[in-house]
Amino acid sequence: MSVKERVIEELKSAMKAQDKLRTSVLRMILADIKIADTSGKPKDQIDYVEVVRGYHKKLKKTREEYERLNLPEKVKELDGEIAIVEEYLLKQLSNDEIRKIVEEVIKANNYTAKEMGVAMKQIMSKHGSVVDGKKVQTILKEILK
Repeated sequence: MSVKERVIEELKSAMKAQDKLRTSVLRMILADIKIADTSGKPKDQIDYVEVVRGYHKKLKKTREEYERLNLPEKVKELDGEIAIVEEYLLKQLSNDEIRKIVEEVIKANNYTAKEMGVAMKQIMSKHGSVVDGKKVQTILKEILK
């Protein structure tokens, strides 16, 4: 079952259960999926997991902003939404696992600090679905000082 089909089925279940938060989040994901469907790209080239990841990223940025503004009730609300969205994403690697990947790529290619962008591109192209780009960048900067 594709991500799109799963969202549609779980949206129906959430509506029947009258779960307002889940219904709202799934509707937003479905809206982003429909936007991707109408983008003009061929259907076989649309990666719905990437669409969900984009929505997840928006929620995370909003959460950070609410934290900065000291709005704990909004942060708690967004935590619930983020948890629902994360059900549709692959499990992210831990910092230690990311560090191991980064060290292996640097060692295998003898990258220097000037080549950080190349290393970043190589890591993200191979592991982008299971690593956080910010974490990879931070670890790369730390290692390639």
